[in-house]
Amino acid sequence: MQGRLRHAIAGAGAAAVLASGTPALAGTTTNTLPVRVQVTVGCTLQTRPLMFDATTISNQNIDSTTTITVRCTPNTDFTVEIDKGLYANGINRRMFSTEANGYVTYDVYRDNVWGTGQTKNVTANSGSGLPLEITLFGRITKPGTIKAGDYKDTLLVTLNF
Repeated sequence: MQGRLRHAIAGAGAAAVLASGTPALAGTTTNTLPVRVQVTVGCTLQTRPLMFDATTISNQNIDSTTTITVRCTPNTDFTVEIDKGLYANGINRRMFSTEANGYVTYDVYRDNVWGTGQTKNVTANSGSGLPLEITLFGRITKPGTIKAGDYKDTLLVTLNF
């Protein structure tokens, strides 16, 4: 009989635990969980080549366009500067050809010649933070006397923010 009583008491205790659904807790404690985001000012710069199509040479200007893409965190002020290139002569930008052993003078523009002093950069604000495309125009003026060759230059584009 004692064995039956033990089983009945144990069974009743198990049934009580199962019926309550949750175990009895001894206490509670709380703590805080800090949440933070730190947005730092940052920008990226992407350039594409400025390619002139000069399959036929005349005394007509040869024009070309390309884009510079700037992407910054929202509401970031920035400037874009372009240097005079590897073969500049005074204020003139030039491309050089080893085959022709010569130069071709050209320039780059936005609204004016992208030069020095007041015209040396583009000033803007990133606004919403979406990519901004800046159109860059290039011009070779009156190329009629250019010798055949592969003329190249490299411009350094600097993004200040």
